[in-house]
Amino acid sequence: MLIQSLLPYSALTIGFAIPMIKRKLDGAYGNDIYQTKKTSMAAYKELYFGADYIIHFKCSGVINVFWVTMLYGFGLPILFPIAAFNFFN
Repeated sequence: MLIQSLLPYSALTIGFAIPMIKRKLDGAYGNDIYQTKKTSMAAYKELYFGADYIIHFKCSGVINVFWVTMLYGFGLPILFPIAAFNFFN
């Protein structure tokens, strides 16, 4: 559960930093977002709109952390701060 609470930080790198670098490299003439090297509208949309947000994976992760914490938390009290850290992220 501790590893799962640190996974959003890797998602920040994959979801925001790498696409931002790709957008900067795509700019044909400076920082103007209307000047692009993409030759099709589909490639342009894929670069600038980003990936789909898959809500069912996020929801199942939250439910999993909640139930594991409620089931085993009274025997392992360290699970409550870990779960709080996970929900905060």
